[in-house]
Amino acid sequence: MNVFLLMTLLLNWGKVDAKRDEHTFLLPKIVAEKLQQMQQSDARIRGKKIACIVDFSRPSFEKRLYVIDLQRQVCLMNTWVAHGKGSGRSAVAEYFSNDSGSLCSSLGVFEPIGQFYGKHGLSIRLKGLDKGINDNAVERGIIVHAADYISEKNASFYKRQGNSFGCFAVMPTMIEPLVKLVNQPDAVIVAFK
Repeated sequence: MNVFLLMTLLLNWGKVDAKRDEHTFLLPKIVAEKLQQMQQSDARIRGKKIACIVDFSRPSFEKRLYVIDLQRQVCLMNTWVAHGKGSGRSAVAEYFSNDSGSLCSSLGVFEPIGQFYGKHGLSIRLKGLDKGINDNAVERGIIVHAADYISEKNASFYKRQGNSFGCFAVMPTMIEPLVKLVNQPDAVIVAFK
């Protein structure tokens, strides 16, 4: 990606124009820059159509999950997402782990490997692709699921969201559209701090 294209992306993410609609969202500069860096350096991301980015550098009361259409270069979804209890009980995730029983979130690149209905309802199984960083995701049961402890009220009133056991938990109203966008072979989920 050249500098001109990066500047165009940064200036136009989420704007409504002839190529976009009212359902696109603004992408923060740091996320756009990180995405550009990842697309250049990581073959697992190049060629994908959809990227779900989780920016754990942001507090949980901010919308820090972004679903990006990499071909149209628009942000399709922006919502709240939990981090694991072991990552910190405050609004900011501080610790990350690949260990079973840690209750921590993991960083790195994940591949969606199918939807299912479990105790949290509609969910997506994830396979961690980074050895020693998130490759125990399947064994740990790290998934994308809905949770009542993620809400607009928690964000505005309590200035934090609830915590998962290491999973990517979103508001119940967001799980179905998120699954439709992300549960496909040409999608990737990336968590960074």
